[in-house]
Amino acid sequence: MRQLKYILPVSLLLIFLLWVGIRGGKSGEAVPQDEVIEEAVAVPDTLRLLFAGDVMVHATQYESAWQEGGDSTYNFNPPFTYIQDLIRSADLSIANFEVALGGKPYSGYPLFSSPPEIVDALKDAGFDLLFTANNHAADKGRKGIEGTIEYMRALDLLHTGSFIDSTDRADHYPLLVERNHIRLAFLNYTYGTNGMPVRKPNIINLTDTVQIRADLAKARLSQPDYIITCMHWGYEYHEKEHAEQRRLARFLAENGTQLIIGSHPHVVQPYDEIVTHAGDTVPVIYSLGNLISNQQWRRADGGILFEVILVKNEGQTARISSAYEPFWVNRFNEETQSIYRIIPVNDYRRHAERYDLDDEQRRKINLFDEDTRATLPTLPFSDFYLY
Repeated sequence: MRQLKYILPVSLLLIFLLWVGIRGGKSGEAVPQDEVIEEAVAVPDTLRLLFAGDVMVHATQYESAWQEGGDSTYNFNPPFTYIQDLIRSADLSIANFEVALGGKPYSGYPLFSSPPEIVDALKDAGFDLLFTANNHAADKGRKGIEGTIEYMRALDLLHTGSFIDSTDRADHYPLLVERNHIRLAFLNYTYGTNGMPVRKPNIINLTDTVQIRADLAKARLSQPDYIITCMHWGYEYHEKEHAEQRRLARFLAENGTQLIIGSHPHVVQPYDEIVTHAGDTVPVIYSLGNLISNQQWRRADGGILFEVILVKNEGQTARISSAYEPFWVNRFNEETQSIYRIIPVNDYRRHAERYDLDDEQRRKINLFDEDTRATLPTLPFSDFYLY
C-alpha cells in the first residue's frame, strides 16, 4: 500500500479480524500466545481506493496555470498542494476527467480544450486512473478524443470510457487493474456528449443498458474480485439524485456491479446502499462534486474524496468500510490573476492557520462543510486527518 501517513484504524482492524476469524484450538484447549500473535499479524490483502469528482479546466484556470508557470509553461500542480498527500496515500486514486485535449487554441466552457499539462499535474498529485466518458469528451471531435487517449497513454496513466476504435475497446474494456493481489474491473459511461457527434472509428461509452449488461457479463468472465462502474449522469447542480439515477443504480447492482460512482452534477449528492434481490449490498455515491473547477457558487465550489477499503481473504473480497473527505476550492486573486487551491476541510478545522483565509473565505468553506454534512449524514469521515 502506498502510504505517507495513513494508518489503518483500530476499529477497521477489529472488524477485519472478526470477518477473517482467528482460529483457536479445540474447546477447552489453551492456544499458545505466539501462535495467536502470528495469526493476527498475518493480515490478508487490503486495498484502499480513493475516488474524486469532476476535473474541469475553465479559461481562468489555464490562465492561472500559465502565471503559476512563470508565463512560460502551464503549471497546474499548485492547486493540489494541500491534498496531494491524501491522494498519494491510497493504493489507487481515480478521478473524472471532464475536458478534452484538443490542442491549441485552448478554450474553456462550453467547448473545452485544455492544455495537456493538467494530466501531468493529476499524475504528479497521485492519480492513477481517469474516467473519460462524459458530456465534454467530444467537445473537440476526433482530435480531442484521440488526443486525450494518446496523452494519457504516453504518461502510462490508466484511463477508460473513450476509445480510438472498436479494436481498442475490445482490447481494453472493461479495464482490468490489479493492486495488492486484488483484481478490479472498471466500467464507465455517459448519458451523452452535449449533442456533439462521435464519428467512427472513435467510441465514447454511452448509457445503453443492453451494452452495459453485455459489458458486465464480459467483466465477470475475467473473474475480477470487484467490479466498479462510474456513471456520468444526473442533473447539474441538483442536491439530490433523481429517479433515473436510482433506476440505473438498481440495474447496475442487479447485473453485477459492486460499487457505483457518480459524476456530472458538479455538487455532492447522497450516498446509499442498494440491497439486491440476491441479498448483496452495493454502495452508490450519486455524485462526488467537483475536484477542481472555476464554479464558485454554493455547493459547486468543492467536492469529496470517497474512500473504499477492500480486503481479500482466502479468495473472498469484501468491502470493510466507506468514508469520505470533503474539500473546498479556494479561488483568490494575486494582482489581476485568479489563483486556485484545494483545501481539505477537516485539516482546515484542525489547523486553520495553515490556510490564511479571510472572513468571506471562512464563511464559504464553513457553508460548504455544513451542506456536505447534511447531504452525507450517514457516511463517516476517513481517518486520514486524525493522524
